[in-house]
Amino acid sequence: MWSDNETAEDLFGFRIHSDLIRELILDSTVLPVTIGVFGDWGGGKSSIMQMLNADLEAQEKENGIATLYFNGWLFEGYDDAKAALLSSILTSLRDHETFGSQLKESAVKLLKRVDYMRGAKILLSGAVAGGVAAATGGFGLAAAPAIMSGAFRGAGDKALDAAKESTSGEGEPEADEVLSDIRQFRDDFSEMLESSDIQTLVVIIDDLDRCSPERIIENLEAIKLFLNVPNTAFVIGADRRIISQAVAWRYRETLPKLDFDSTDGSERLVEDYLEKLIQIPYSLPKLSPSEIETYLTLLFCKRHMPEKRFSQVLEASENQRATDRHQAFAQTQVLEIMGGDCSPELAESMQIGSRIAEQITDVLQGNPRQVKRFLNAFFLRRKLAEVAKLEDVVDEVLVKLMLLEYAAPKLFQSLFKGMNGESGTVPFVADYEEIVTKSGKMEDLPPEWKPYVGWLSYEPKLKDVDLRNYMWVSRDRLRSTMSSTVMVPTVVRSTLKLLLSKLGDTEGRKQIAKLQSDELEILFNLLVNHAQQRPGEMQAFKALIGIVETNPDYTPSFAALIERLPKNDLSPALGVTLATESKKRTPLGKWAKTFAAQCHSDKSKFEQSFAKAIK
Repeated sequence: MWSDNETAEDLFGFRIHSDLIRELILDSTVLPVTIGVFGDWGGGKSSIMQMLNADLEAQEKENGIATLYFNGWLFEGYDDAKAALLSSILTSLRDHETFGSQLKESAVKLLKRVDYMRGAKILLSGAVAGGVAAATGGFGLAAAPAIMSGAFRGAGDKALDAAKESTSGEGEPEADEVLSDIRQFRDDFSEMLESSDIQTLVVIIDDLDRCSPERIIENLEAIKLFLNVPNTAFVIGADRRIISQAVAWRYRETLPKLDFDSTDGSERLVEDYLEKLIQIPYSLPKLSPSEIETYLTLLFCKRHMPEKRFSQVLEASENQRATDRHQAFAQTQVLEIMGGDCSPELAESMQIGSRIAEQITDVLQGNPRQVKRFLNAFFLRRKLAEVAKLEDVVDEVLVKLMLLEYAAPKLFQSLFKGMNGESGTVPFVADYEEIVTKSGKMEDLPPEWKPYVGWLSYEPKLKDVDLRNYMWVSRDRLRSTMSSTVMVPTVVRSTLKLLLSKLGDTEGRKQIAKLQSDELEILFNLLVNHAQQRPGEMQAFKALIGIVETNPDYTPSFAALIERLPKNDLSPALGVTLATESKKRTPLGKWAKTFAAQCHSDKSKFEQSFAKAIK
């Protein structure tokens, strides 16, 4: 088994990205700068941040670098995340082992200033909004809605007046006072760094995308307004989609009202604001099949080797990577280093890794965290088969089935339902494999299987394979290791939260269109679970209907959900909604029209409302 924590140990060749970011930070002509390290959930962002932090800390005394590392979650529970971030940075500088003694007095004074600004509501979003125009050169992310339209229509000269007007509300400080306090804090903060031996202050904030939209924006505002002074670098690790989503959420009431010349004006505004906050966006690539094979090899070596021997293997892999980034570091190279001395367990594991690297790259999309979790689930099920004395369970077949279970749970369920109880074979899979490998008539495949032509073509073929034992280990108590609730990307969690919120469901529906197919599958299943647990609430059903309308393949699953739920538990509003759908010429509409015939107006309130609305 492998832990699912970030590490500074480079098993997947991402140190090159850490090195590049470090070079940017050490270039004084680039500072001050905010760098966004963007990548999908589990894509390696945190590991890169750990590598960067370790490398910069090693250069502290030599190059005068003060490095501070924070997790965005630390500020989630505070009512004023700006104050929490400012206080944390100042406290860390005050107590810094290398520079703290020189900064202590100035840091203490600034900490008192933060307390004052918190008490005077200067750090709260409404008050800070008025200071953004001046602090960011005309307009910025924290600008109040009153600024937004004018700033983007060439009315930059009037932006400050709009800011003052927007911040002169009851109970808040006047705009001039806000501007003065922001400028004074920045000046004092800058002076504190200049008078110390710190040549570059680097603040690394990881997992910012796990925070709520409000906390994300507050942290970015604090950086832009109060801390973005000469010789500073901020490195933000996040999923870009989540950050953009947070901007849209903050201005959800204003963006739809703005009149833009272009059709995608609101989206362009979000991106423009994001660019004002993060000057250098750096997106991490997905791992290739050869990189996945190298990653698998190193994971297996780490598991089966003494630490000293593994260090030699890791160093050799890094040396090979430096000269050839396209070749996999696999069993051959490991055996050369070990002089042919390799345990049977390690040799078998590396052979498995070599055979499955391409398949899991395709299905898991080169995501290191998902690869590690997949391996953990695989070895647990493999061990279960051994304990249960299921001798005919073949690794390659188990891997292939698990890949389908992860990528398309509904299709995996269809294998189970279509399995012959006596032979354990699935006749329709044999037919589909025949189409893919011989006839080539892909149009003969059912629509739901067409995206998985690659899976059908993977070896080994399942035509004559007895799948009963595989289904037993896959559907036993270990199934939770592969379930959607365990492997939920951050962007899916965030979208789900918006969809289940009455204020954010509109923005959540916009985000659905941006999800990848595997993310959409996970979201759909989570919404189904929520609907089953709270059948009287409408939010999950509204989201599910939205998904089904644009993705008709989900119609059978949605229909099955409605048909199995107790009708007395369903909301009358859902009946009205389904009646409206029944009048559309869509797969969902056709089902709803058929379902209407099953509803009786003298039964539940749901059925009464459905029958009444459909007339």
